[in-house]
Amino acid sequence: MFGSILAMKKSDVVLSLILSICLIITYIVFYNRLFLISFDEKFAKSSGINVSFYQFLIAIITALVVVLGMRMMGTLLISSLIVFPAIISKKLTNSFKGLVIMSSITSIICFLAGILISFYINLPAGASIVFVYIILLIIVNILKSIVKL
Repeated sequence: MFGSILAMKKSDVVLSLILSICLIITYIVFYNRLFLISFDEKFAKSSGINVSFYQFLIAIITALVVVLGMRMMGTLLISSLIVFPAIISKKLTNSFKGLVIMSSITSIICFLAGILISFYINLPAGASIVFVYIILLIIVNILKSIVKL
């Protein structure tokens, strides 16, 4: 129920990598239709797209991401690990594609920084990663108010 990235076995890592690669490939292949359904469902339906199938695909992708996150970070931290990259990226970009790319980059940077902080200061890994997200969000908010990005 409460996962820990430091307690993962090799088989957990391999499973997470395989599922992550499958999710990324699925997202890339169906990007345009997923975007269209997320942006304007009625237009997608009138364009002949099987909306219910892609809504189901979005639900499956979301569920797999949550399950992978719970295995790595635990149930208490997964919501912040899903929400923070999107919030930070939304403040930095105006396009959907930019948001997806920026969220991925933000996630990788915050994850690595949080793990390093966890290692050197001897803090819990999940909490350290969320702490880095919070600091980055504060910095982005301050810069955005100063620079008016």
